[in-house]
Amino acid sequence: MPSPFPGMDPYLEVNPLWQRFHAWFVRKLAEISLPKAQRFGCWIDVEHSVYQREPTGELTLLGEPDDTLALERGAGPAFDPVGGVAVAIARPHAVREIALDPATLERFKQAYLVVREQDEYRRVLAVVEVLSPANKSGDYVPRYQEKRRRFIASAAHFLEIDLLRAGANPSRDAFPEFAFAPYFIFLARKTSRGRSEEAITVRLHDPLPVVGLPTTASRPILPLDLPTAFAAAYDLSVPTGVIHYDRPPPGPLSETDAAWVDECLRQKGLRS
Repeated sequence: MPSPFPGMDPYLEVNPLWQRFHAWFVRKLAEISLPKAQRFGCWIDVEHSVYQREPTGELTLLGEPDDTLALERGAGPAFDPVGGVAVAIARPHAVREIALDPATLERFKQAYLVVREQDEYRRVLAVVEVLSPANKSGDYVPRYQEKRRRFIASAAHFLEIDLLRAGANPSRDAFPEFAFAPYFIFLARKTSRGRSEEAITVRLHDPLPVVGLPTTASRPILPLDLPTAFAAAYDLSVPTGVIHYDRPPPGPLSETDAAWVDECLRQKGLRS
């Protein structure tokens, strides 16, 4: 069953449902956009940031963009890297074993898109981030903001897609003239003089837009079809019956939006 909403589905904005949707959404966005990118002489990679939630609740960055390596139990004999001769390894004078409860460690990957030139140098032309809850609230926010600053300061274009109502988004602060909307798309477009910063606001009842992603001055704009990627990701990440549309969505809604959600679900036969 497709989402009953014409744009973003507010019921997706909760983990672990969001993590599954996020992973599929980024992959589908890359899959749909890749044929067009190839016609422009570009390639799209899906890369990962790997986070782990510690027993304290803190979210830490383990690796970016490569996968982290699992620790092995014990090790074989050591060899000299040149001659292949076994060498004696000093034994520790003391060993302390610290047991970790796997149930207290939560590890997940957050994918993002990197658009590169399709040549031997593979120069990065643009980066696309789809925000997750950890990017907007909690211990990881300062580190994400530093990563974001690096992207904005680089020569690559940077597109940030925020489809979450909860949490703070500093990109909005640069556009105080806009009336509040729950979803926000930010583009730092690089120019010969520096950059221009652009924004698209998306209301709850708006369809998701097709966003134009710049690459180079000599290439056409690359269209990112958010609604088609959303529909495909929803089908792949939301099993039938998982979302209870007869209940309120997670997080607060304005009185107007709550009434619209109720009416939309009634028209689809999901509420009585």
